[in-house]
Formats: sequence, C-alpha cells, structure tokens
Amino acid sequence: MRLTNFLRTTVSAAVVGACAFGFAGAASAQDQDGPQTIDDIIVTAQKREQNLQDVPIVVTSLSAETLQNAGVRDIKDLQILTPGMTVTSTSSEASTTARIRGVGTVGDNPGLESSVGVVIDGVYRSRNSVGFGDLGEMARIEVLKGPQGTLFGKNTSAGVINIITEAPSFTPEYNAELNIGNYGAMGASGSVSGPLSDTLAFRLYAGRRVRDGFMNIDTGDGPRPETTDNNQDFGTVRGQLLWLPSDNVSFRLIGDYSRRDEFCCVGTQIRTGPTYPFVDGLSTGTGQRPPATGFGPLPFLRTGFANRSSYQEVTDRGVSLEANIDIPGINGALTSVTSWREWESTLGQDIDYTGADIAYRVNDGDYGFTVDNLTQEFRLAGATDRFDWLLGFFATSEEVGRTDSWYFGADYTPFLSFLLSARLNGVNPALPISPNTIGCYTRVAQTAAGFGTCLGTGGAVSGGGAGFTVGQGFEDVYDQDSTSFAVFTNNTWHVTEQFDITLGLRYTMDEKSLQGVQQNVNGNGAACGAALANAGAIGTVLGAANTPAILGNFCLPWSNAAYANRGVSESFDDGELSGTIKAAFRLNPSILTYVSYARGYKSFGYNLDRVQTGITPNASLFFPSEVVDSDAAEPLPAAERHLLRPDVRELPAQHLPRHCLRG
Repeated sequence: MRLTNFLRTTVSAAVVGACAFGFAGAASAQDQDGPQTIDDIIVTAQKREQNLQDVPIVVTSLSAETLQNAGVRDIKDLQILTPGMTVTSTSSEASTTARIRGVGTVGDNPGLESSVGVVIDGVYRSRNSVGFGDLGEMARIEVLKGPQGTLFGKNTSAGVINIITEAPSFTPEYNAELNIGNYGAMGASGSVSGPLSDTLAFRLYAGRRVRDGFMNIDTGDGPRPETTDNNQDFGTVRGQLLWLPSDNVSFRLIGDYSRRDEFCCVGTQIRTGPTYPFVDGLSTGTGQRPPATGFGPLPFLRTGFANRSSYQEVTDRGVSLEANIDIPGINGALTSVTSWREWESTLGQDIDYTGADIAYRVNDGDYGFTVDNLTQEFRLAGATDRFDWLLGFFATSEEVGRTDSWYFGADYTPFLSFLLSARLNGVNPALPISPNTIGCYTRVAQTAAGFGTCLGTGGAVSGGGAGFTVGQGFEDVYDQDSTSFAVFTNNTWHVTEQFDITLGLRYTMDEKSLQGVQQNVNGNGAACGAALANAGAIGTVLGAANTPAILGNFCLPWSNAAYANRGVSESFDDGELSGTIKAAFRLNPSILTYVSYARGYKSFGYNLDRVQTGITPNASLFFPSEVVDSDAAEPLPAAERHLLRPDVRELPAQHLPRHCLRG
C-alpha cells in the first residue's frame, strides 16, 4: 500500500516541548520506549523518504504533535518553533513574507519573486502570501535552510517551508477542536476521515477562527468606524480523496477554499518626529502619539492612528492531483503532481498611519492583486545498492494582476505646505510656517516677485493656485504573464558504506511579459504640472540648486503629471543553471558529517508600481535578483542528537533585495 505512516517526533519537539510545555509535554511527543533520535525521523527534503540523520541539509522537522501543542495554525505561528525564520506582514496580510537566516524578499509588490519557497502537499506557492492561510490538519512541516533550487525550483534561494497535511485514512477518524482566548479569540475546527470502499478513502476538514483586534485605533478625522485593528476572521474547507487501485498505484486529489475578512495592518508608533505639530493641527485629536523629549523612543503602547479603514478580503482556492506509480523493475517510482490555484485580494489602507486625512486607499476593487497559476511536475526516481537517482520536469503558467489606487485626503495639501514652509522657515525665519503656501507654487504664470510675496504672507497674497486633487488620484492596472520550464536531476553515489557524494543540477527557463496602464484621474497631476511651469520663478527666489528638490515634492509618483495614461509594455526571457554538491561522511553509526555547496536561483520580475528617478518615470520596471549560498552542518553524537541539529554555515549573497514602504 502506498501510504506511509510517518513518525511524528522531531528534533525540535524535545527542545521546544521541554521549554514551552514542561518535561511532561516533551515526553508525550516521544515514543513510549524512550526518546526518539534523528534516526527515527522521516523527511522528504530530497523528494524521497529518508531518515533525517541521513540528509545532508539543515532541516527543522516539526511533527503533528509539536504543531498541535504549540497551537500552530498557519505559517506565521511556525516562527516560535523554527530558529532563524521570521514571518512578517507589511502593509497588509496580503503582503506577508518569510525570511530564513535573514534573507528574503520583503515588500508588498506581487511582481517580485520570493526568496523563500512555500510548498504545500507538493504544490509550490509562487508568492509567500499565497500560502498563509489555515493549514488544517498537518502531518509535519519541514523547514529547509539554504538554497533548495535543485529539487524545489526557482525562488528557494533562502530556503523552503515544506508542509505535508494529513492524508485520508482507511480507518474511520473523527476529530473536533474548540479554542477560546483573550481578545475574544474563538476557534472551531473538525475533520472526518474514513473509507468509501476498499480502495477509496476521504478526508474532510473545516475550520473557522475569529479574534478581536488587539490594536486600539485613534480614528482622528474619521470616517473610519472601527476602533481596533489586527483582528482575525478566516475560514477554511479542505476535502481529499485517496484512491489505491493497486498495491503499486495511488492517486490523491485535494481541493481547498479559504477566505479572510480582516482589518490589518495599522502600526504603532515607536518614535514621533518634528512633524508632530502639523499632524496635530490638521487632525481631530493629536493624530499621533505626542513625541518624547528630544524625539526619542516612545514607551510600548498598543495604540495606532488611522482615520481610514484597513478592511481586507483575501480568498484562496485550488485543486491538486498527485499520482504515484511504483515501478518494481527499476526499483523506482514515477510521481506526477498537477495543480490549479487562484488567489485574490482586495484591500483598504490608511497610507499615512495618522489621524489626519492625508492619503489612503479604498477597498473597492481598485487596490489588490491576483495570482492564478497552473503547475505540472513529473519525477522519476530509483535506487540501486550504490546509486540513488532522480530525474524531473517542472512547468508552470502564471498570471499576476495588480490594481493600484491612491486617494488624496483633504489634509494632503496643507500637510505638504506645512512641510515646505517649515523647511524654508528654518533657513529664513521671516517666512512663516503655513498650511496655505501650495498655491504660491502652482499659481498660473506666477512671477518671482509674486512668489516671494506669497511665501512671505503664508499664501495670503499672490497665491490661489491649484492644490492636490481631493479624492481618487490614480488608478493603475498591471498584468504580468509568465511561463517557466525546468529539468532537474539529483543523484547520490554511495562511494563506500560511510562516504556519499550528491550532485544535483537544475536548468530553468523563464519567460515573462508585462502590460500595464498608469492612469491619473480627476485632474491629478495638475499641481505637479503647474509647479513645473513656475520653475523659473521658484528658482529665482529659492535658488536654482534647490528647485529640483522642491519640485520633487509636487511630482512624487502618486502626483506626477508624467503618469497621465502612460502605457507599460515589457518582456524578457532568461535561463539559469542552479545546483548543489554535497559530500557526507559517517564517522560511525552515530555521527554524520557533511559539507555542501548550493546555488539558488531567484527569478527576475517586474516592479508593478510607479517607479521614477527624480521626477522622470523609469523606462523599465525590470527587477533582476539572484542569491548564492554555501552551507555546512554537522549533527551531534547519538547521546545528544535527539535534542538538536546544529546549523553552521557561510552565507555569501549577491543582489539581495531590499524594499521600503512609502508611508
């Protein structure tokens, strides 16, 4: 029968269980005959079942008991059990990303590929956020550190989170769980599994989890009605069928659907700067936390500021089919994994994170992104006494769509005026700090004399030019299509009973195209254009050297007149070779040492956003990236190796991405 009953005890269970749940809890995760060691743990880090002790990869393997006892429901929860892994959300739950050993793609742009791969039941999730839902019943999770591009493909240059859920059982099972917690947390889930016939079994899981927001929100100017943020409200349904038509063949069909309806991710201030008086003056209430002396760090407080809603909707659905056919004649097996997935998000956001009405995005379908993909993988693997071999082929077709929108609040124009006039006041105290000077810069046919007079009167004389659009300022649309093909092999030569050499190679061919329209609406860009027209007068009064920086404030990406119905069209294709070589030597039955080198490939992409140099839009949104990593580790002797597996490595990296949020 194709089903394998995996052991559910891990290296991490002993350590975390002892620390978090007491020694009794740790003992419950161990075999009744005594503590289990690395030799007892089965993993599939090399796409074949192996004892963890025989795998020359740094792996954290977490069993079902460990995950259950630690309350792990999604990948974010996994951080508490996995050293060296961090999972963060930036401006929304749809922008959740993982980092391993500090390496990862951090940002909220779906056009940029991930550095940490997420694989769920053999199906690669092309963006980290696509894999962040209720994982349901889990058999185990393996976190592989370092490049895993040979077997898991592109965009695994930092590592892989490999999740294996519980398969259908031919023994009837019924499970139910209820949880309650602080902040009104409640969760309910249940599953049922059993045979439909002698060769067909099913499993059905459903879960729903809710929690009040733990961040208190000062809504300032409004109209945001919610006074808390970072709540939780999601549900998941997953159904499976397992068909075993013969002893050598199995088919596993999985379908799932998840939905999140939440408010996220207003941040709390840890430091308030010199602009505080401007926000305070424009908002109802202070609009921000009052600054500390000298604008130093503020004490911890779970209070955020947002006058606009942060409501978000995320849906995820998909179907996968895994077929396994044993081929006794070659002591091997053929595996096929086919998947279709569709992921969609619509988001709202208070961009400035203050109580003032400066800038925001509305959850009306104009801000969010979608990921639709089809994947197919074939693997043929076998073994002899001296040689383990694997050949594979992978193909994917993916469509990424992004819509972006920006709304100017009523306080955007006076806030920018405060910033500019305060800067001038610092140089010339005779020029007052005022919320009304934007019209000085944008007045039609402004003269140098009029401009100087306007600044000197705080905008009261010779002003009256256009301010920034109040309401929606732009509505951009991007569509990125990609196809990818890869062939790969991973082979281990057992030179002697103690010495193994592993060589893996993968060649990936990517082709991507981008089509988009960057469109200003409702007269957005008029203030930028008017200020540019008055560049001579501005330069005469404030100095030609200062003019570009001043004009840059009027022509930021969201207000730049150059984006009026601007088309974007690009395409690129590239091939890349990645691989690994490992040498492992077993000093004795209890100690395995190994060294390895691996090269991971992080695919290129497009920055689906408004990108400019100075005030000129960039001609290309192309974004290349590649990471190179070498890794070595040495497990401990048998007396200690049931506790941990040390992680010794060297990490040279090139082109590591760094992204900053505008806000």
